[in-house]
Amino acid sequence: MKATNYSKGSSPRCWKNGKRIKSTNPLRLYGSVRFLSYILIRLLLILTVLLFLYLLIFSKLFSSVFHKRYNKQNEFAINFKNAYIPYVVDLPDNLNPACPASTKLLILIMTRRDSFSNRDGIRKTWLKDAVPGTVTKFIIADSPSKIEITDNKDAAQKMEELKKEKQLLKVEQMQNKDFIFLHGIEDNYANLHFKWLAALQWQQAFCPQTKWIMKTDDDTIVHLPRLNNWIDKKFTREIEKNKAMYFGWIISGYVSENVYKGNSYPPYMQGASYVASSQAITATMPHINKVIGFNMDDVLFTGILADLANVTRADHKEMFRVGNGLNKEEKCEDGIPYVTALYGAGNLEGFQNIYTKLKDVKCP
Repeated sequence: MKATNYSKGSSPRCWKNGKRIKSTNPLRLYGSVRFLSYILIRLLLILTVLLFLYLLIFSKLFSSVFHKRYNKQNEFAINFKNAYIPYVVDLPDNLNPACPASTKLLILIMTRRDSFSNRDGIRKTWLKDAVPGTVTKFIIADSPSKIEITDNKDAAQKMEELKKEKQLLKVEQMQNKDFIFLHGIEDNYANLHFKWLAALQWQQAFCPQTKWIMKTDDDTIVHLPRLNNWIDKKFTREIEKNKAMYFGWIISGYVSENVYKGNSYPPYMQGASYVASSQAITATMPHINKVIGFNMDDVLFTGILADLANVTRADHKEMFRVGNGLNKEEKCEDGIPYVTALYGAGNLEGFQNIYTKLKDVKCP
């Protein structure tokens, strides 16, 4: 048997039939695998970055398109010291943006769900004389979550009435596009301060460019050309001293110590109609969570919160009246009557009569 010679450093596995065969160097194999792994990792990182950029750009585009076309809801929260209530605002289909850039006066009208005749009366009388730059919105909250059965009406009948009311509101909104729907806040007297805070949150979010905000109720009659005159000639000059101001009829009254602990009750604006500079609302909002909320919204916002926010009140009771009566001789300036807002209408005929009376005021 022929002996096989092995050279130094060789291995029997490197020889076959007396011939040396080429072997695979483990170090070289490891290096090749490592190099391939490095390449694959780099490619994976590059693909990850590209995918991230693609998703980032696409998600922004998709989000923008989705929001513009489909997402009509915006989430907010009532945030008084004693109440935190999340709610959702529905934006009307045709409002994008909600207010034009040229908006000068935003009128926010507090209204009940069933006040169909009042809203009809407002639209057919004084809103027809709105000056350019005016935007008007009706604030409407949810129907009650609990059904109160009265006048021998059973629950089924009441549910049918609420269903019909909801459908009528839907039709009214389709025709007029002037509602701000609040979902999560019930429409009742106890929640007036919730509704008004929600209205102001809507203004801050969707109509911050407006210079003036007017608060009215749905039984109020306003002479808008006259109001525009006083805004230009009086209110604009008055805010040169203090940008944050309320304008209306200043009154005072009693409120329970359960809702206000001050030594004296602050004066406030008569709530049927008053005007605020946009700075007054902006100054007020950071203080909402510092106060106990209660349903006298005029007292709460134009009294207590106004004091906390250093908002000035200007008394113009000759313009913003309590009731719908007129003096035998009304005061005027430059041939324009001071009287600008009355309230007390309950149907179309009432709005027509009171608005005609308001327009027909003559200067002595």
